[in-house]
Amino acid sequence: MKNLIPTAHAKNIFEINIEFFKAFNIKTVMADLDNTLDSYLNKTPSKETFNLVKRLKDNNISIIIVSNNSEKRVSMYAKILNVNYISRAFKPFPNKINKYIKKNGLKKDEIIFIGDQLLTDIKVANKAKIKSIYVDEITTKNAFITILNKKIESYYKNRLKKHNKFINWEVVYGNLKKS
Repeated sequence: MKNLIPTAHAKNIFEINIEFFKAFNIKTVMADLDNTLDSYLNKTPSKETFNLVKRLKDNNISIIIVSNNSEKRVSMYAKILNVNYISRAFKPFPNKINKYIKKNGLKKDEIIFIGDQLLTDIKVANKAKIKSIYVDEITTKNAFITILNKKIESYYKNRLKKHNKFINWEVVYGNLKKS
């Protein structure tokens, strides 16, 4: 269960303040696509997603979409946003993420992974030894495989909540500012 504990929790990716990323010296946000940035039914980025990418870029923070979805789905979406991506990432296995990090000369302590699934997104972040933020899913409509994952995940999510392992990003940020 240790691999399923996120650094922080947020209602959604859009509510996280840029100052949070700066406080952690984050230079790169790796974000899941489906149900983190947009519904898996949306083929193009929402206005909220465009605004998020602009805010990040304006603050010298790059965003990389990391998805288990197909090259076609992820590349079309990322191209519209003009951001890099990793498709068919095979989360929760960190191989493709670690390879990308090494190839691009990124520092793990300057990366945060944001996603809506404990069993794939948060687990891959922990295995890759990078910070993570677990976000609530944007919509409850999911692809079939995700429905199965969410059923299994609900058990772990309830246990983590019971043991106070979902710490709101604002609390984490506040504690960081105090130290």
